[in-house]
Order: sequence, then C-alpha cells, then structure tokens
Amino acid sequence: MTVATKTAVELVHFQPENPRGTAMFRALSAAAPAAGIEVLETTAYRGESPWLMVWGPGAPARRDAIRAHVANGGRAICFDLAYWRRESKVRVSFDAPHPQAHVMTRALAVDRLRDDFDSFALEPDEWDPTGPVVIAGIGDKARVQYGANVVDEWEADMMRACAARWSRPIIYRPKKSDSPVPAWATRVSRAPVIHTALRGASLVITWHSNVAVDAVRMGIPVVCRDGAAAAVCPSELPEQPQPLPLDLSARFLANLAWFQWAPSEAPAFWTFAQELLS
Repeated sequence: MTVATKTAVELVHFQPENPRGTAMFRALSAAAPAAGIEVLETTAYRGESPWLMVWGPGAPARRDAIRAHVANGGRAICFDLAYWRRESKVRVSFDAPHPQAHVMTRALAVDRLRDDFDSFALEPDEWDPTGPVVIAGIGDKARVQYGANVVDEWEADMMRACAARWSRPIIYRPKKSDSPVPAWATRVSRAPVIHTALRGASLVITWHSNVAVDAVRMGIPVVCRDGAAAAVCPSELPEQPQPLPLDLSARFLANLAWFQWAPSEAPAFWTFAQELLS
C-alpha cells in the first residue's frame, strides 16, 4: 500500500560526514516512504523542503543552513554524537544544535532509558559539597561556533568567581587529552574515564558539554550556558550549589533518552519527529 506523502526533508550530505551519521541517514532514508516522508538528498543546502536534516550542526556551513532554514519558517533535524551508547546511537535536536528547547516540554516514557542501561541508576552519592570545582572545556568546533575568546573569557570569569567564593581546588578538564589548557589552569585532569574526573566534585562548570549530562546523573551540581543540561541547570554561579532534585534529574535523563536513536529505530524515529514537529 502506498503511503501518502506528508512532508519532505532535504538531507544535506555535508563533507566530511561521520560514518555514524551516514549509517543513520541510510536507515532514515529507507524508512521514510512508509512514514509518508520524501527525502531529497543534496550535497549543498537548497532550502526547498519544509524540513532540513544534517549531521554535525556546530560546523559553520551546517550551522548557517540551519539558521537560514528555521528563519524562513522551516524545521531542522540535527544529528550528532550521542550522550551515551555512542557505539550504537546518535543524538538528535530540532531547529538548533542542542535539544534543551524540547527535552523537558513533556514527560516521556522511561522505557528508552531503561533499555539503554542494563542497570541504570542515579548516583547522587558522587557529590562532595566541599570537593573541587571542575571546569570542563569544549571542543575546537564549538569554540569556533561561539567564539574562542568569548568561551575563554567566560571560563576565566567562572574560575575567578569560584576562587573568590570558595577556598577549594579548581580543576580544568580539557575536551580531549591533547587539547590545550588555559594559562590560569594550575590543576588539570586528563583522566580517560569521565566518572573518575568528576567523582567527588562540588560543582561542574561548562559552556556546554556531554560532561554536564554525566554530572547530572552523578548528582553533581552543574552550571552551563548551552547544551541539553541547560534545560534544567542554571547558567549563573549559585551562592551554594545544590544537585538537582532526584525527581527532576530522573525526568531529565528519561526524556533525554528520546533524543538518542539507533539506525535500527529509524521507523520509530520518524513517528517521534513527526509528533514533535507537528
């Protein structure tokens, strides 16, 4: 039976394209006709379809295409590396590089989070209110997106504010093990396992990073300017940082699991996307 076309999406294959993105796009294109979606595949943005779909929304050309499309009344579906289960899933956001505008708009079923973890549990005992402050850096692509000087100044301002308020260590965590560190960083953590780097922290500060999501799960307070965690975490330094209430952090993580998808879930993704974008 032929399914009537409900909408069309321009899938732009910007190069280079991450192999995980390519696999996801292949699955989505195959599942699209059954969902009533026409996929127009291009290698440069045209802006002729109601929806736009891209990988890596932080890169300049892709970011510009997203902004232009949304400004003209279209909707954008943006994929990137996942928050967890990175070997099998990719994350998605709509109309922006990160999903904070949509992740907490309604309560979503907890099944996806449970399916992602054999024994998922919040870890609120990882917080030490007298422990160090961890400032987590962002990647090179994101620094270009927001302005390297802007990010550097914000991180330095956060460091100075923390130093003035508390007599506790301030540890800088670079995005990658070989990433440069700011001149003010006298203590640096390059621990390969993120839980090791965050365990016992009193506060995690980041412009935006998946580290914020890890900290929420670990029951550690977060300050962030952008990213998924900005939906529930403050952007300003609080007088006395406190972890999110357990019911709020649990709801946030359960909802965020709906913003991660595997290629095998392509038909279900189209149903989710149509409901969100309708």
